[in-house]
Amino acid sequence: MNDLRLEWISGRFELALLLELSATPKPGLVDRIHDYRETSFHHFLASAVSLRPWIMKAAELGGGRGLGKIVLGGVKAFMNSQRGGNTHLGAWLLIAPMASAAGSYKEIPIKSRSLRSKVRNILRSMDWRDTINIFRAIAYVSPSGLGHVPYLDVLRKETYDEVKERRITPLQALKIYKDYDIVAHEWVTGYSWTLGDCLRILKKNVREIEDFNAALVQTFLEILARYRDTHIVRRAGRSMAEMISSMASKVLKLGGVLTPAGRNALADFDRRIRKSRRLRPGSCADLLSATLSALLLEGFNP
Repeated sequence: MNDLRLEWISGRFELALLLELSATPKPGLVDRIHDYRETSFHHFLASAVSLRPWIMKAAELGGGRGLGKIVLGGVKAFMNSQRGGNTHLGAWLLIAPMASAAGSYKEIPIKSRSLRSKVRNILRSMDWRDTINIFRAIAYVSPSGLGHVPYLDVLRKETYDEVKERRITPLQALKIYKDYDIVAHEWVTGYSWTLGDCLRILKKNVREIEDFNAALVQTFLEILARYRDTHIVRRAGRSMAEMISSMASKVLKLGGVLTPAGRNALADFDRRIRKSRRLRPGSCADLLSATLSALLLEGFNP
């Protein structure tokens, strides 16, 4: 019975990754009808499937200490499952603690309100060894646009020496990057967006919009309008990220995916930002994946 519970949990997270990928059209990102030369829909499919055993391992762990090693294993799995490069780093960093928290429950489905407190406990219990493995995972992917950061740069050997010497936990390491990276923000704030506003938006849309794909696209637009995408912040600057959020808001004011005028504006928005790889709102897609995971853990079926 325990194995069936963990299978169900890991299946919920895998499905969330696949549903986020399938949401179409997703402005500036890979979806069912849009590929990039270096990364395609099929690369994301292979990546999502490769993560399932590692999601299971996180759920089996049921705690925080040792999760960093699982994060590193999952990163190596999705990077080696396809040739499209970094497909799921942000999403995996968000869902790994959620999966570990979900695994600590004896019964399913799992309410998001209680999940949030469990996730916080998971994050607080991680130690400096988890920090080292998480940093190694990020360095393994070597995500473009990461650049050199002023403190605890994962690409510098000295960082790992300092983490070990000072016993720096993941939360301590990420605290100063809370406004620079969505994963750092969510870890430090206990998933305030994922299990807060984003989940409320998603639930409202799936309740009110009959077409599930439309509900996902509308949710993505609302997340993008509400939060500056930190992937864009790192690559193109804060002002450009704010402009992209403003453009998403204008699409929503016209009805978003639900009206002809909104769909036309969405298509134009997509064409404009798809011209530059600096303007891909991948962090908001990661938020959608994690939020979908929470909804599916509650027992929702698309």
